[in-house]
Amino acid sequence: MLKSYLNSTRTYVLSILTTRTLVENFYHDVNHTQEVVQSAIEIGIGEKLSEDKLEMVQIAAWFHDVGYIEKTDGHEKVSVEYARKFLTELQYPSNKIKIIIEAILATKIPQKPKNKFEKILCDADLFHFGKEIFFNRNDKYRVEFENHLGHKLSEQDWLVKTIDFVKNQNFHTDYAKRNFTDQKKENLRLLNEQLQQITNNID
Repeated sequence: MLKSYLNSTRTYVLSILTTRTLVENFYHDVNHTQEVVQSAIEIGIGEKLSEDKLEMVQIAAWFHDVGYIEKTDGHEKVSVEYARKFLTELQYPSNKIKIIIEAILATKIPQKPKNKFEKILCDADLFHFGKEIFFNRNDKYRVEFENHLGHKLSEQDWLVKTIDFVKNQNFHTDYAKRNFTDQKKENLRLLNEQLQQITNNID
């Protein structure tokens, strides 16, 4: 039965994201969600989640950003409502729905996960901070951010903002700390190098 819950969730969320993602949301699209699901599986296995919990964390990952189809600020609460309604109609166990909902809410920045399950979803959501794909994904996020802002930021302002965000983010699970921290430090070093070059040119 677990697999059918997961398959139903995947089909439902994919149908929403492929038809209702706003054009402004250049980063928070179906590709981001699929990457977070894959990362949740990787971290969940690394953290030795039971098969039951591994299914649950994938369901949480599928739903975690659905709210972006309606709003940016407070999208987590919208995501939660979509998850609650859909999973309740599927007759998914209510105790599991509660765990999934709490995990989705924990992804709100600044992240405040309270248990291992929530930590896994939070780390999966920002896994790219510790990957070589960081700069590609960050460029996509910049386009989306500026779309919602209504104007473009200078290269310097964007780098300052990005460095601050990356510096203040911490991985929560032992798996992510072991496997993502070195690349995150390297990404941060490259960001600081870029900022230094711009600052020198201005001087």
